[in-house]
Amino acid sequence: MPGSLKNQILRNGLLCCLCLLIAHALIDPSISNAKEPAPIRFLKTWGQQGDQPGEFHFPIDIVINAQDEIFVTDHLNDRVQKFDRTGKLLAQFPVLPNPGGLAFDKQGNLVISHIVASGSSKHKIGDRISIYSPQGKLIRQWGKPGKGPGEFNCPGGIAVADNGRIYVADQTNHRVQVFDPTGQFLFEWGKYGSQPGEFGGKANPNSRVGGPQFLAFDSEGNLWTTEGANCRVQQFTAEGKLLQHWGTDADTPGGLGGYFSGFGGQPVKSLTGPIAVCIDQKDRLWISAVSGRVQQFSSAGKYLRGCGEKQGTAAGEFYAPHGMAFDSHGDLYVVDAYNHRIQKFTVAP
Repeated sequence: MPGSLKNQILRNGLLCCLCLLIAHALIDPSISNAKEPAPIRFLKTWGQQGDQPGEFHFPIDIVINAQDEIFVTDHLNDRVQKFDRTGKLLAQFPVLPNPGGLAFDKQGNLVISHIVASGSSKHKIGDRISIYSPQGKLIRQWGKPGKGPGEFNCPGGIAVADNGRIYVADQTNHRVQVFDPTGQFLFEWGKYGSQPGEFGGKANPNSRVGGPQFLAFDSEGNLWTTEGANCRVQQFTAEGKLLQHWGTDADTPGGLGGYFSGFGGQPVKSLTGPIAVCIDQKDRLWISAVSGRVQQFSSAGKYLRGCGEKQGTAAGEFYAPHGMAFDSHGDLYVVDAYNHRIQKFTVAP
């Protein structure tokens, strides 16, 4: 075959393939342009600093049941408050002093950690776990200050496994403790350090900001932990075997670093890193951070989208956002702790 004819056939073949690829891309736009995630849209907010019904004094964590009843720990008011999706107050009840982390057990009761984390606390009592009915009746409590099994030093986030076991972030002891549904100690893992599987090594050993801070289970039954000072999250099996870890200290979208600026606009360099973690129905992680960001990541750590690029008091801005939860409609609720309020967003994909 003459060379010129052979080259012409090759050129025609390549042109044909290119035309087919272009046509396919027009039919399936994902080939040429990946679909951008929908923006996170602010819906509403409620709450202000105070001790009256519906007000807050440093709210910390939030859970939402199947009836879309929203429970919030009101830390310095020593109570739990219940709201509907619109922010209407439904009920409030006193609990043991200094409530912090919050989760539902398998009976729908409230599991609460109690932590003395502020010089403003009326009662210097914490380092224990309590269980309350949704109506506010104390069912049981356990724990005391210390380092031994079943003892705590600033317990933080709580997560409950499908089998009913209760997992507690024992922050200043730099470990995760696991209990049966009645509060009997089962096992623990973690220690102070910066190696994978350790916690808080970039903070003072006696500081609770080292972590772990908050906990959340994914659909596979694996546990995720946030770790403030080390600006990372870690994933473990329910038995404590490390699966992966990721995160950076960058103060940019996709980073978990940055300092709190809520005290007169001056950065507080002792406060940095991620705070809470929440898992959505597609096993994507939502992580709040001291920097005021609320961000969504894939389970592999790929940044997807976020809000709160500026710390502040305006709608959609935060000062150290803490706990997060989704309602049955897929709306996201964020505890805006230092603004003493709850913010609600639509985050449909």
